[in-house]
Amino acid sequence: PLAEPIRWLNGVNVTEALRLLQLAGIENPLADNDGETAALQRVVDGLCAVSSQDGLTGLANRRSFWNALEREIERSARTGDAFGLLLIDIDHFKQVNDAHGHLTGDVVLRAVAKVIESNFRPMDTVARIGGEEFAVILPNSPLIYSRQVAERVLARIARERIMVSPDLQLSVTVSIGVACPNAWTAREAEVLVEAADHNLYQAKRQ
Repeated sequence: PLAEPIRWLNGVNVTEALRLLQLAGIENPLADNDGETAALQRVVDGLCAVSSQDGLTGLANRRSFWNALEREIERSARTGDAFGLLLIDIDHFKQVNDAHGHLTGDVVLRAVAKVIESNFRPMDTVARIGGEEFAVILPNSPLIYSRQVAERVLARIARERIMVSPDLQLSVTVSIGVACPNAWTAREAEVLVEAADHNLYQAKRQ
């Protein structure tokens, strides 16, 4: 096959960067004729988006989530403000894939991600951290508020009718584990995630 032509912007070889952006479905940063500097900035912005976002849902990815959680823990320790962590897992998701295929599973994941994102504030961090697992960081949110939000999301997703095709409509439920650090628990990301994961497991059992 023919090699791709080398593309240069301000003396920087951006050939591989452009290929990655194309694979990720990001708009061609060279489409506008507003100069090499502006185009190079769009390349950089696109690469930042690719590295921080989940490719399927557009939510923050696992790495972004951990970075955001570390920052929130530091901020909370400094200010004394409460915050909440939610771990959200789609129930029996393997059955969806087994019965309808992975493409249908992707449709379900995108639909659930959209519902989750629409129920949180711009200041919250909503991420996909695993196959069918999502996480939300809620700044300035005590435990009672975090639980109320979790209950609202549970109900909202259960009501959602996911149109896979004209002949196939699905609905799913989720389980949620909630955790909030307090004065007598370690303010460590791993400890907080473990607590939320424990509560998620209890929710699954119930």
